[in-house]
Amino acid sequence: MKDYYKILGVKPSAAAVEIKKAYRALAFKYHPDRNPENSLSEAHFKEIQEAYATLSHPGKRRTYDDERWLSGMGSKTKYQEAVTPAWLVNICKQLNASLAVMDTHRMSQKALQAYILLILSDSHLGVLQQAEDSDSNGAIILELIKATEKLQVKYLGEIEQRLIIIAHGDSELLQAIDRHVEERVREARRDKLLPYIVGLVTLALCLFMYLYAGWK
Repeated sequence: MKDYYKILGVKPSAAAVEIKKAYRALAFKYHPDRNPENSLSEAHFKEIQEAYATLSHPGKRRTYDDERWLSGMGSKTKYQEAVTPAWLVNICKQLNASLAVMDTHRMSQKALQAYILLILSDSHLGVLQQAEDSDSNGAIILELIKATEKLQVKYLGEIEQRLIIIAHGDSELLQAIDRHVEERVREARRDKLLPYIVGLVTLALCLFMYLYAGWK
């Protein structure tokens, strides 16, 4: 995750005016017109623009600050909402929105597991238990079940345990968690056996072609 505050050289608590001032100074310094044929300067200029596009927009900045905090890159800022069940539901939905446009084959499995476990941290579980909001608990569980559809089975164990805590004895939610894990285990077994099945089929076809040629 890029640190947009570091790119612009401002503090996470910086006001909109400070961010705009820092952007203008850096954009002037690294603009391609002032640095012709300098690919590094041009690349940095694009990062500066990207950072400003996010930090200058209140909604985008709030979302970025939430993700930045969850990824362990910084502490809370005044732009962040309080941790509530509704906020956690929203974070889970944002995660699935990101995964929907991501190449999951190139995705870091360990990074995804770590991010989900940050969402399911002890402090967040404490908030959910205190709130006793069954609707939000159910929404979080269903969103994270969806988020782990492409996650390898070996990374599911701790996530499953924390989802069970959130379910708080709800039989429907517990069944949904069990079904998801069982299905992922079956898929893992199929994936493991697939190369052998393909090999056997290929061998059988070769043998058939050999015998067929002999009959001719």
